[in-house]
Amino acid sequence: MPEKSEDIVTASRAAVVVKRLNPANLLTILRGIMAPPIIALLVYQPRSFSWSFAAGIIFVLAALTDKADGFYARRYNSVTKLGEFLDPLADKLLMIPIIITLAFVSVGSVDRLLPIWVAIVVIIRELLISAFRFIGARKGISFPASWSGKIKMFSQVVVVGVLLFFPSSANDPAVRILVYVMAAITVYSGIDYLFRARREIFTPAEDAGA
Repeated sequence: MPEKSEDIVTASRAAVVVKRLNPANLLTILRGIMAPPIIALLVYQPRSFSWSFAAGIIFVLAALTDKADGFYARRYNSVTKLGEFLDPLADKLLMIPIIITLAFVSVGSVDRLLPIWVAIVVIIRELLISAFRFIGARKGISFPASWSGKIKMFSQVVVVGVLLFFPSSANDPAVRILVYVMAAITVYSGIDYLFRARREIFTPAEDAGA
């Protein structure tokens, strides 16, 4: 192949990569890598400053990227298949490690900021949906977040935010009720995705059109 043609092909591939990695997708990737500093603050709890407040601020910034990337993608018509894949993945990379950490961190008289069974429910749901998305991707089927998934994410953000900003309130009845509601929404969302996957991924095309 002539050198000029190779340059054209290389430039075209680079343009495709740049188009896929637009600002919306970069914000999504940023959200996926913001869990480690929050976990570090939860585990080490430095006494030189308010560790819980700092962790909460970082978490809020991470959660805001979820709104920012969606707004940018819709505003500038830059919704991509890569973005649809990365968005729920980033949510999981942010939420799962933090929720697991909350289930094992004690603060003052609070043995665990989050019940272990709630963390297990969240993990099972997220792994199940990730498996559906992987199978769908292998079949060329997009499986973006649904309204139940967005409500689930919102409920988890609220619970984690409350526990980070007010860790000593973890045993308060109102906070416990909030945690149980989040767990119920998570379960419902998992069931909703199960039926959706059955309909969109596992149902043969001929049956779907019957």
